[in-house]
Amino acid sequence: MRITSGILRNRRFEVPDREVRPTMEAVREAVFSSLGGRCEGLDVLDLFAGSGALGMEAWSRGAKSVTFVEQHPTVFRNLQANLDSMRNDELGATKCWKSDAIQWLGRATGQFDLILADPPYDLPDAMANTLAGIADGSVLTDDGILVYEMRSKGEPVVPEPWSIIRDKRYGKTRVLILKLKQKEER
Repeated sequence: MRITSGILRNRRFEVPDREVRPTMEAVREAVFSSLGGRCEGLDVLDLFAGSGALGMEAWSRGAKSVTFVEQHPTVFRNLQANLDSMRNDELGATKCWKSDAIQWLGRATGQFDLILADPPYDLPDAMANTLAGIADGSVLTDDGILVYEMRSKGEPVVPEPWSIIRDKRYGKTRVLILKLKQKEER
């Protein structure tokens, strides 16, 4: 796998043979193009980080900071090694948390401009729990957006107070771009 754009463009990174399903390059390129291509100055959260492909893409594109949350021990170590191998003075700060993403949201402090969530496709209630954890924890800035990756089959159930800004399918992958309604709109 490789980074598609930005400071780290074409830099390769290691992906564990098992335990992860990294977002494919073409999907990452399309997602970030739909976001305007750049992430300059943004605080980014990569939930269910896995290989870190989405967060590293944002990092390469100028994010001020990227926080990665991954619970699997081997995958977490791989993610840390990838970040360590790519660090340079042009890149923003990174933090890695070895934790269940939903539990981490319950104790998170601070807010993020962009949240990237790519849970395992077979994780029960992943979407409902992720959306509730983000909304309840107030970790998304008022103007922030959530990019949520899921299996393309079926129709997503997006509860209040969320609204879908974009819904795009890429083969077996579906990417939703979501926004929390402002408190006065709820």
